[in-house]
Amino acid sequence: MPQAINLAKMRNYIFQLIEGSVHQSSKAKLINLFLIILIIVNVSAVILESDKNISTRYSEELMLLELFSISIFSVEYLLRLWTCVESFSFKEYSSAQARVRYIFSPIALIDLLAILPFFISLFLVVDLRYLRLIRVLRLLKLTHYFKGFNVFLTVLRKELKSITAAIMVMMFLVIIAASLMYTLENEAQPEVFGNILHSLWWAVVTMTTVGYGDVTPVTLLGKIVATFIMLIGVGLVALPAGMLAARFGDELRERKRNLDAHVKHALADGVIDKDEYRALEELASQLEISPEDLDRNIALLKKSHHGGKCPYCGK
Repeated sequence: MPQAINLAKMRNYIFQLIEGSVHQSSKAKLINLFLIILIIVNVSAVILESDKNISTRYSEELMLLELFSISIFSVEYLLRLWTCVESFSFKEYSSAQARVRYIFSPIALIDLLAILPFFISLFLVVDLRYLRLIRVLRLLKLTHYFKGFNVFLTVLRKELKSITAAIMVMMFLVIIAASLMYTLENEAQPEVFGNILHSLWWAVVTMTTVGYGDVTPVTLLGKIVATFIMLIGVGLVALPAGMLAARFGDELRERKRNLDAHVKHALADGVIDKDEYRALEELASQLEISPEDLDRNIALLKKSHHGGKCPYCGK
């Protein structure tokens, strides 16, 4: 029994180091910094390795770096899998259920993708080009350490239907624009607008306002139509960006309201105990809200709960 208790304490301690708030632990901050640097060094090595001269000259050093990185990433993955049961999100599940759910979570799949190709290459012949491409995807592991990525992904998920609709409209207009320019410019420039497939290149670079200039209309009617296509493209391409910007503000306000609701629930008995504070702290971390903002919200809501005055507005 004492061994089980010690094992549980160790598991919780490791969980706090790799998943806890870096604001409260200098060790957790150092571990996160080390892993961030290792990921960046790995991706830099993959980029340099694509040069044949560098890969030939430093093949041993690059291989040692890969072996060291795989060892660290593998240990990290196993530790995250072992300690995930300490997460507040999995409290209602058994240890086995929590680990199965964690394995199939997006963040765990990214971690698995970072190490799996290496072990596959030990048994199967894998094209080095594709292996390098997968290794570059280790950049996605940075989502562990820069929590703002989660806000971005949440906004994308919530606005997916609107963004998909905007992209579909853009695709329709690209096809229509390519068809129009083929009809108007085919006789004047058969080598450029030889068919609608060739015209798609012009339509895409024009509607996205890139305009490389390698393909341009020469007929009067073609230039007039191209003018309207460019004007439509300016407004249409900016539409998804405006949607995301507006949704970001809504998402941040919604997260703060969510945290306030949980703080009020914890204050129902007038006191926030250690377990409640830990749950609030983990929720704040998941919502990308800093511990300072959490403590400030607790202080303000505690004053309101006890009928006190707000130190900022005096009400």
